[in-house]
Amino acid sequence: MHPVLREIARTPREALIALDFDGTLAPIVDDPALSRAFPGAIEALAALAGGGVRVAIVTGRDALTVVDLGQLQRVPGLLVSGLHGAQTWSDGQLISLPEPSGLAELRTALPALLGQIDPGVWLEDKGLSLVVHTRRTEDPAGALAVLTEPVTALAVEHGLDVVGGKFVLEIRIPSLSKADAVGRLLEGPTAVAVFCGDDLGDLPAFEALKDWTAGGSGRTALAVSVGEAAEVRQAADLVLDSPAELTAILVELAELVV
Repeated sequence: MHPVLREIARTPREALIALDFDGTLAPIVDDPALSRAFPGAIEALAALAGGGVRVAIVTGRDALTVVDLGQLQRVPGLLVSGLHGAQTWSDGQLISLPEPSGLAELRTALPALLGQIDPGVWLEDKGLSLVVHTRRTEDPAGALAVLTEPVTALAVEHGLDVVGGKFVLEIRIPSLSKADAVGRLLEGPTAVAVFCGDDLGDLPAFEALKDWTAGGSGRTALAVSVGEAAEVRQAADLVLDSPAELTAILVELAELVV
C-alpha cells in the first residue's frame, strides 16, 4: 500500500479522500444514466467515513444525479461537489449557482449543429452545463475533432467555456474547475489528502493538491489516476488501471481504518 494511504490509516480524522465518479468509482458506460459504482466501492467509502475520514465526490455530473446513481446517501457526512464545483450537496441539501446567461440560447442552437455531424452525437443537459457526447458515433474521436471548433465558437459567443474530455465537450460556467471544489475541501482541518480521477477535467484537482503541499507545509497529498488517459496517468503519483483496482485499495484501507 502507498505510504500516503498508510498515513490515512494512522490518522483518519486528519484525512480527506476526494474522488471523481464516472471512470473512477464507476466504469465508463455508453449511457451515463446506467453508470453505477463498482461493487463494494460505496461500502468501502461508508466504512472510511465511519472511521473518521472526510469523504467527498467531486464530479462534472449533476450532484443529485450522482447521489442517486451511486446511492451515496449511505456514506455518512459525505459532501458531493457537482458540475465542477457549481453545486454542493450535503446532508440531503443542495446549494447551486444560478444558471449562466446564454445557456438557454445554446439549448436551442446546438441540436441543429450537432445533427449536421452525425446522428450518434447527443446533447446532455445538466442544468448548469451542456455536454456534447460523441461516444455513440462510428468514429468518436473524428466526430469530436469536427465539433470542437464550431461548438467552442458558439459557446464563447454566449459567454461560456468549453472543456474537452473522453469523447465529450462540456459547455459550462467560465473559469470553473475541480480545482475550486478541491481547494474548498482542503480548507478544512486536513493534514493528508487524496484525489482520484480519470479524465482531463481532473487535472486541475491534481494541481490543487500540489499547491496545497507546496512551501514546506508539512501536508501530504496523493494524486491517483484511474484508467487509460495518458496525460492523467503522467500527472499522477499513483496509477491504477480501473475502478475495480481502486475499489480493492479502498476496501483494504477501510479495513485498516476500522
